[in-house]
Amino acid sequence: MKDLYHYIQKNIPNLDASVEQDIEAHFKKKTLRKGESLIKEGQVNHNVYFVNKGMLRNYVMKDGTDVTTWFFFPENFITTFESFQLQIPGIETSEALTDCELFYISFEELEKLNNASHQWERISRIFIMKFAFQMGDRLLVLQTMTAEEKYNHLIENFPEVVQNIPNKYVASYLGITRETLSRIRAKKS
Repeated sequence: MKDLYHYIQKNIPNLDASVEQDIEAHFKKKTLRKGESLIKEGQVNHNVYFVNKGMLRNYVMKDGTDVTTWFFFPENFITTFESFQLQIPGIETSEALTDCELFYISFEELEKLNNASHQWERISRIFIMKFAFQMGDRLLVLQTMTAEEKYNHLIENFPEVVQNIPNKYVASYLGITRETLSRIRAKKS
């Protein structure tokens, strides 16, 4: 759990030692095998996870096809945000793309920490804001860029996606066909 503490500390300096103790006391470890689902469509997501090792993706089903909405790598928090925050059934599924090691905390435990500690309230707020900024950036990219610009943006900001993720998921994430992705890649070579 030290990796989680160091990640939080790196993003939010000047936290006291109680945060590390809280992590040890309230977070649990979970492992997933490649292809396993962490969170499933239609279920209430009761946990927020920290990716310590591995890669995952979130997707939704549309007309019988899965559409990738997000990728998660080490030092990312993963959840189906609306389901977790509102404790309602979600529309996304989270799937392990590799074997994974995660640390997680339940909604109830995080709420207890937030209510008991201004530090945890601050940690939660900052990571929710980071997520909101990432979502805003993703929406801007999808709505305003050409297919090639989307791919270039992805390479510049998330090179691990292009290096480690199957093309079908990359194309789905970018909102383009696999054929278009192949043409863009061929043009770059």
